[in-house]
This record gives sequence, C-alpha cells and structure tokens, in this order.
Amino acid sequence: MTFSRILKKCLGGIVAGIILVNCQKTIEPDGKRLGYDYFPLEIGRYVIYNVEENTYRTSDNGIPQRRFYQLKEIVVDTFTNLSGQKQYVLERYVRTALDKPWRIDSVWSALRTGSQAIKFENNVPYVKLVFPTENNKTWNGNAYNDKGEQTYRITEYRKPKTFGELSFPNTLKVLMGKDSSLVSHIERTEIFALDVGLIYKFRKNIRYFADPPNLGLGRIESGKVETFTIVDYGKE
Repeated sequence: MTFSRILKKCLGGIVAGIILVNCQKTIEPDGKRLGYDYFPLEIGRYVIYNVEENTYRTSDNGIPQRRFYQLKEIVVDTFTNLSGQKQYVLERYVRTALDKPWRIDSVWSALRTGSQAIKFENNVPYVKLVFPTENNKTWNGNAYNDKGEQTYRITEYRKPKTFGELSFPNTLKVLMGKDSSLVSHIERTEIFALDVGLIYKFRKNIRYFADPPNLGLGRIESGKVETFTIVDYGKE
C-alpha cells in the first residue's frame, strides 16, 4: 500500500470520527437569537403590572368609569397537556392598593414550542409570538381558537423601552389588530422584553356617537380602554 493510500485511509478515519462525534452532540437552540427569551417560562417567575381601565357606557354620556389596580402574574406549576407538551400554570392576583392583600383573580396557562409561544387566556389559546422573531413578521394569532383569523405583526424589534424606573434594552412590539373609522376604534398591542416577557399591554375597543350632530367628532359613546404597565418583576 502506497503512502498516499495510507494517508487517505487515515484521514478518512479521522473525518468519520469527527462526523460521529458531531452527530452524538446535542446542539441546544440559541434562545436569544431565536427569540425564545422574549417569552420566558420558569416556575417562580412573576411580573406585576399597574392596570388602568376606562369603561364607557351610553348612559354616562361619554364620561368614563375609571378603575385602577395591580395585577400579579406568577408561574406556579407545570403539567403535560394532551399533546405531550409541557404547559405552565399562571396564577393571576389583583389588589386595589399597595397596602391591600393580593387575591386570586384567575388561572391561565402558557406553553412555548420550537416555533410558537401560546398563551391560554381564560382557556382561549392565542399565538403571542412565533420563532424566530424578526421585524415585520406576521402570523395568525387566532390559529387555535374559533375567533376568526387575526393578523399579528411585529412592528418594532430590538428597541429599548423605559416604563417608570424600569428600563429594558431589548424589546419587541406586536400589533394585534387596529381598525379605526368614524364610528369605532379597535386597537390591541403588546410589548415583550428579552428575559422578562410581557411588559406592556394596550386594549382599546370603543364606539363613537354616530348621530348627525356628533358624527366625526370622536365623542366616545361606549366601550373600554385598558393599559397594563410593568412595575416589578423577578423570581420567588
């Protein structure tokens, strides 16, 4: 056997060995690169929001009923769903003032797959994010419920945000629907921060007075405007 044939045989064995070693390695996905860390799920994680609600009723002639409270959402447990996926249990507590005790309000859940982040709000699943995240990416947020197709879109990506004393260097904003006319305005947005999750939520669903003297003046007849703003987060 010539030297060149021996060398080729040895190199072939080395290459085969490298391929075998690489095949045996498990390559973990890069959570920050793919965007998983915009939707972290871990037992003990919590976020506290200040919530402002303005509710409009026709009988109040455009004067809102205001409500202020705090909402705490904490990951408390996991379970295996019917699809064999790990799903996280989210307990939600509210209090009307800082000196008031927290009281349980509802129990939601969430899960994250390799391509989607799904949150079950009062047992209704919504696709909050899709992976990998990128600017202007779109998807159907109602893909797993019966509420009709709704396009979600990332409108701001890797942007810094500040809310009060809290600063977040890397966030993304999701526009979950916007429709405005002379008689109504519907808008929903959410902002997620890397390694924190949801830090801001805005909901607006109102109707304007549409009688001839008021049409086009933007006077609110009925509906609700809600704002959720992060004030604290961490792990218990």
